[in-house]
Amino acid sequence: MVSFATVWYYAELGIILLISIGIHEFAHAYSSYKLWDPTPKIQGRLTPNPLKHISLWWFLAVFLIHFWWWKPVQIDPSYYKKPYRDELITSLAGPASNIILWILGILVLFLYWALFSVPLQKLLESDLVGNFWITFSMLNFWLAVFNLIPIPPLDGYRLIKVFSHKAWEFMEQYMGIIFIIFLLLFVFWPLSWSVSTLISNVSYALFRFFSFPLLQVFY
Repeated sequence: MVSFATVWYYAELGIILLISIGIHEFAHAYSSYKLWDPTPKIQGRLTPNPLKHISLWWFLAVFLIHFWWWKPVQIDPSYYKKPYRDELITSLAGPASNIILWILGILVLFLYWALFSVPLQKLLESDLVGNFWITFSMLNFWLAVFNLIPIPPLDGYRLIKVFSHKAWEFMEQYMGIIFIIFLLLFVFWPLSWSVSTLISNVSYALFRFFSFPLLQVFY
């Protein structure tokens, strides 16, 4: 029989992902649109509604193989007045939105802690509201770090274009192959376990490193 804790875990994971991915992709779309690219608006992506940005099957993959994907916002840099700068801004908008959500989650967690005087141990282990906001913050921080990996089609690969056009052209040419290899690393065990663990450990270490002083500021 499925326990309440398991149901709650997957429910909060689904809710957080829908919110975070919707805002992440909206940030890309809005940035590109404000930089004179009409493509996101034409394709109906100029909204934080997550249903416009996700594929049902990819979303279900979260619960089946612990990996998810979403539909990246398509942009057309030819509309940009300063293509390199504007593409960089658009690319960073998504991870930046997750950083903002991370800070928001920490702030809400602190306010909840301060207003209701929830013991720290309970807040971290068994308090449903506190646990939700901890997960919300951690997952958004993880999404920001994950999306900055310089591998297509993640946001980080567009940063390569700014620093090395040759490397970017190589990635553009072999994007399909690179993505398949990247996907296989996450789907097939034990590679999936090793890669996921590495990224998770790095993200968690950075999360603790940056979140602790942030909590001290709010405190």
